[in-house]
Amino acid sequence: MSAPVLTESPTALSRSDKTGFTDVSHASGSSNSSASEKYRLDEFDDAPILLYKYRGGLQTSTQKDLCAWLNKGENLDRHRVTKKPIPRLTSYIDVKRHDLYTSDEKSQYASFPNYDSSLASVKIPSIPYWSRVVLGNYSELFIVSPESSPSSSVADGESRTQSPMEGSEVRE
Repeated sequence: MSAPVLTESPTALSRSDKTGFTDVSHASGSSNSSASEKYRLDEFDDAPILLYKYRGGLQTSTQKDLCAWLNKGENLDRHRVTKKPIPRLTSYIDVKRHDLYTSDEKSQYASFPNYDSSLASVKIPSIPYWSRVVLGNYSELFIVSPESSPSSSVADGESRTQSPMEGSEVRE
């Protein structure tokens, strides 16, 4: 395998962390994934990962399959992916509210009262558990959750609905 020649424009080649240079001009049409860019996923990685879909359960998958699912339809705009490290010799992972936040949101919402609230306690299945202990696989839990933030749940004055009893006159 020969190294790429830099005779093309500097924007046609980009640096890949694992493989050196990657020719982006050929990849952009077919395999370039916006999910891989947005969430720093490796769209070519076939290694098994633990995937927790918030309110959907735990499953094993690959980053390649996760990217394909996120890029399908409107999934990319409606979901977000965060990663939580899985410590060795841990059979349960607590998913907390702040695990769903991006790094910018974590500092922004740290003062909110439910920042550290527990959302789920996920049991690591036995095969991924022993694979983690013996081989060091499954180092992170990938969490897919709806795209939202604490500020998006604050109601504004216009969205407040009026009760049928509000504003009505009381008859005697």
